Amino acid sequence: SIDLIGVVPDDEIIITQTNKGEPVIKNKKAPSGKAYIEIARRILGENIDVTIPVKGKTIFSKIKCLFSRK
Repeated sequence: SIDLIGVVPDDEIIITQTNKGEPVIKNKKAPSGKAYIEIARRILGENIDVTIPVKGKTIFSKIKCLFSRK
């Protein structure tokens, strides 16, 4: 089995696309869309480099900060 936890970055686009009922893989500019495409290409046997997105303030980290403040 393949462990994909932590492979797909969380970004605002993944939330908006999910809320619209649209697959994020359609958005090739989104970090999460790129990650899903790369995963699929590797599963199909392609030998491609891993893209590591730049860590920054994501929607999830912003929400976490809101709830962790005292």
